[in-house]
This record gives sequence, C-alpha cells and structure tokens, in this order.
Amino acid sequence: MTEDYNEDFLPESSEGGLLDWLVTVAENLKLLVVGPLAAGLVALGIGFAMPQSYTSESILALPSTSVDGVLAATTTPTLQAAAMMTSPLVLDPVIETVGLRGELTVQQARKQLISQIKTSVGKDGLLRLEATAYSPTVAQNIANAVIDSWLKSTVPSEIDRADLEKRLESAKSSLMAVEQLLKKLTTDGAANLSQPLTRGEAGTSIVGISELQSKFLNEVLRIPHLIQGLPRSVVKQAPTLPTETVAPKKGAIAMLVTLGTGVILMIWIFARQWWRKLSLDRETADKQARLLAAIRVRS
Repeated sequence: MTEDYNEDFLPESSEGGLLDWLVTVAENLKLLVVGPLAAGLVALGIGFAMPQSYTSESILALPSTSVDGVLAATTTPTLQAAAMMTSPLVLDPVIETVGLRGELTVQQARKQLISQIKTSVGKDGLLRLEATAYSPTVAQNIANAVIDSWLKSTVPSEIDRADLEKRLESAKSSLMAVEQLLKKLTTDGAANLSQPLTRGEAGTSIVGISELQSKFLNEVLRIPHLIQGLPRSVVKQAPTLPTETVAPKKGAIAMLVTLGTGVILMIWIFARQWWRKLSLDRETADKQARLLAAIRVRS
C-alpha cells in the first residue's frame, strides 16, 4: 500500500508540466540568450550617444558667529546660504553671466538652472555646492558664477550699511568708556573680583565690566566684516573641473535593459506555450478563435 501511494504521489501531470517547461526553455535558449544581450548592447550604444553630464563640486565654510563673545555653531547661517544660492536674487545674475537665457523666458531659465544646481549642508557644518552641465567647463563656470553672485548678495544695502556703521561707532564709544572705567578701577584698587564696588557704579563688579568689554570688542571686530560682506576665502574648495561623467549610467542602464528583456522574453515564451496547450482542447480552441475574431473586428 505504501509503495503504491509513493508511486502515485507525484502525478504525471506535474512531472510532465515541469518537463514541458524545461523543454520550452531549451528550445528557446538561443533567443533567451541572444535577445537580452543584443538589447543590452543597443542600450549601451544609446547611452554613449546620449549627452554626457558632468558635475563640478565645491565646498564652503561660513565663518563662526559669536553670541556675547562665545563662538556658536553656524548651522542656521549655512542653511540660509544654501537656500539663498537657489533664489532668484543669486540665479538671475548667473543666467546673464553664463549665457543660459537664449530664447527662454526668465522663469524657464531659472527652472533650468535650479535643476543643474544642488546645495547641501553636512554634519560638519560645511556647505557643498554641485553644478551639473553637459560640459566640464560649463559646469565649473556655473559653480563659480553661483558663488560669486551669492558673495555679492552678502554685501548689505546702503540702508543696512548705514545702520551697521552707526552700530560700529556706538560699539567703539562703549568699548572705550568701559576700558577707561576698568582701567580706573583696577588702578585705584577700589574693587576686586569677588566684592562689589564701593564707589562709582554701585553693584557692578570688575567681572561684569570685563564681560561688557568682551561684548563690545566682539561687536567692533564683527561689524566691519558684516559691512564688507563675506570674502572669497569662505570657499575652501574651489569648483572642480570634472573629468568623469555622472550621467547617464551606461553600465547600469545596459544591465537593467538586459535583465528586463530576458524577463519579458521568458514571460512571452511561456505565455505562447500556454496558449498553444489550450488550443489542443477543441472547446478551448473554439473560444480562442472567437476571441481572436472579436479582437480583429474591433481593431
């Protein structure tokens, strides 16, 4: 009984079906090999014929800001700079400098230029700028033009400049007054680091005056840089002249086309074999004929 059960456990239909599939693959092996390879070679050739893209890379480091004399992180200013580089204020001069306008409208030229520029801020706080074009020289020129235009945008307007100059004069006057007061107190020996003053400004210590001195000194040193705008020295890595293409990925495209063609051919071969098997049954063959006739009529 057991032997009879084991003999009947694998039906002939299952064994025959698997064998039929293997025979189908063997009969169409040449097509399954040559077809995908030919498609991959064609895709590779098209990849070489397509315009090649090059990316110029540059790195910028914004100077550290200072709050009450203490150096602070520059994440926010760096993010603002990254956003500013893709704004019309920066891009419009670049369009004219590089000659991207042509027959395009200003809005179209902006969209095209934005698609060629990528900015990112790393965990190290550095700003990275990438410019992509169909020519290495053009990509480098675009990156340089973006940096130059952005640096010009950091120069304050006349109104802001006048305000900064007033703040600078006030900071200088305050710094001079604090230095004179601190010098007088330390010379007279009227106070020390741990006790409040006994004359002059009551309740004020030398430590507090020293903190004011540091604050005003920081303003005196920082404001002139704000008036002048950021210098070119913030560019730590000048835009590179790329030598290798970044797109299209010819090898990856050829591989995907090869695999995709192989899968499509495999499905088509098995579907054709399945259709032929169905036609062996008289009733099913009649339905197939009616289906094909209906398709021909509609087409």
